[in-house]
Amino acid sequence: MNYKKPTYITFFTLAFISLLVALLFEKMYQLYIQPLTIIAIFMIYITEKKAPISITYILALIFSLSGAILLILGYKEYIPEASILFSLFYVMYLRLMYLKNKKKKTTVKMYFILVIISLPIVYIYDRVICLIYNEIRGDFIYFTVLVFFIFAYIITAIYYYLRNKNQSNLWMLIAAVNLGIMNIIIMINQLYIYDVMFTVITLFCSYLMYYFSLKFMLEDDENNVSDLIV
Repeated sequence: MNYKKPTYITFFTLAFISLLVALLFEKMYQLYIQPLTIIAIFMIYITEKKAPISITYILALIFSLSGAILLILGYKEYIPEASILFSLFYVMYLRLMYLKNKKKKTTVKMYFILVIISLPIVYIYDRVICLIYNEIRGDFIYFTVLVFFIFAYIITAIYYYLRNKNQSNLWMLIAAVNLGIMNIIIMINQLYIYDVMFTVITLFCSYLMYYFSLKFMLEDDENNVSDLIV
């Protein structure tokens, strides 16, 4: 990655401006700046990718952008629509991880370790859902499906990294950690109590997620490059 290229400079500049806007102005102003950061990630990807472009990754960016717009407009008013869009986003990321790791083997011990790691994650999300339940009661099915895919993505990222500690899986694990933190803050900030700093932290985590998932996509493994076309 050459960070002096205009595409990288554009992304980091837009991300910084977005954080300032979130800190100093109403969240609706994010409609004018946040989508541009995702478009900048897209431009970096298509200009840096040496192997054929992954349609799956492009779709993930589109679903993420659409969901982000609904979050800005108000997640409480668009729970079904946003939940569907973000669920599709996680499905795309699950597919991308599978394509890069489908040839690797695992063990029973690995599954046991994964279960142990999963328990505190399940507990934290359960506590948050209990906290916001009154706000999502009418759309609980949509929200439950979304949480299922959030959990599936985080656990799968941990699983693949434990199974094969290569560089690309590390990038996706870091992205998953940021998404895990970001989703908890979003749920509390959008459905329980709003705080400007929560919005700033959410945006910061999301940009880290985009950055490290981009590194995942650009980390070309000679044995797997052809697998990530779709």
